[in-house]
Amino acid sequence: MGAGAARRRLALLICNGHYTRVPEFQLAGPAEDARRFAAVLSNPESCRFDVRVLVDRGLLEVRREIARICREADAEDTILIYYSGNGLRDEFGNLYLAVVDVDQDFIDATALDTEFITLQLRRSRCRRSVLLIDCCYAGAFFNNNRGIPDGLYAITSCGAEQSCPDTPEGGAFTLALCAGLRGAAADRDGDGRVSIDELHDFVRSYAAAHGHEMTPQKWVWNVPAPIYLADVPRPVFISYAREDTAAADRLVAGLEERGFTPWIDREGILSGSWKERVTQGLNHARAVVLLLTPDALGSEAVRKELSFAASKKVPILPVELKARPARTLPDWFILDYSELHRHLLDEATYGADLDRLAVAIGRLKPAEDQPQRPAPRRKPAGPPPPTTVR
Repeated sequence: MGAGAARRRLALLICNGHYTRVPEFQLAGPAEDARRFAAVLSNPESCRFDVRVLVDRGLLEVRREIARICREADAEDTILIYYSGNGLRDEFGNLYLAVVDVDQDFIDATALDTEFITLQLRRSRCRRSVLLIDCCYAGAFFNNNRGIPDGLYAITSCGAEQSCPDTPEGGAFTLALCAGLRGAAADRDGDGRVSIDELHDFVRSYAAAHGHEMTPQKWVWNVPAPIYLADVPRPVFISYAREDTAAADRLVAGLEERGFTPWIDREGILSGSWKERVTQGLNHARAVVLLLTPDALGSEAVRKELSFAASKKVPILPVELKARPARTLPDWFILDYSELHRHLLDEATYGADLDRLAVAIGRLKPAEDQPQRPAPRRKPAGPPPPTTVR
């Protein structure tokens, strides 16, 4: 991310959906928030954060880890502290963030007070810090504060009097954050990176478009230079036959969940711009994942995609849904691609197999002669999940 790319980027995610003393506080979303947001922030090609995740942890551990990240950060590092869970207010309007051992009768003693977070940030040498708060009443975070550190940029999921939707897929605000950062979709000015301001604008638009009655808020205190959270990553090109569209869509969804940006052409070879679309996608790809099926092996379009990728030195990873002996592969594939390791996505172990494929993709180095600006992803948005109030 420009000159600051070599500086450390440290993230602490605090996610609480389970509460031992207050069963009625239970939330489904925070565990998913932790998984999804950690995958997005730790993506080595886009956000590049060193992520520490706390799920359903007690107050002492949470406070210690906040103090630790603030103490470890240097002046030119970037700190990101994120919370997902229940927001609680006292009679003075102060906001508290519920943790696993919160006691409803002693909120001020057993919940995480926001003043502790700002105090640790004031004491830190770091002057590039980001707060992202996903809970009800999040806009009350800075009520009655005793001083905000310079270099702080905060986005809260809603106003001080508003509630936030929680879904089995995660909090509505966090889903918007992930949507904006994954693939750098929030890059509105086209410079190849996502700033905090762009992310805030994106999540506000996302909330409105999905019918959520919440208004994400932002605060900025003497930030010396723009803070960028994500670069546009190189996509993973999906090569497949049209007959295997359902399997390709499942593969795309799985790679997205693991922090990658798939590029998939859905318009077909009969469209007059097929060559232009596909060559654009391959010219910017970090890798080609070939869905190796009988239909793909018989597809002239797939064969052309592989040939072009090979000429551009784009790594190719064949993926099989069913293991097949090498002798059953066509001669052209054996001649040109027999040395490639074939990955199996077995139905019984699909998730674990996809994890191993993701590791293999993550270890690849893109060809040095490929241009840096990626092609747009072609993936239709699905309907929003059912919601409750967190």
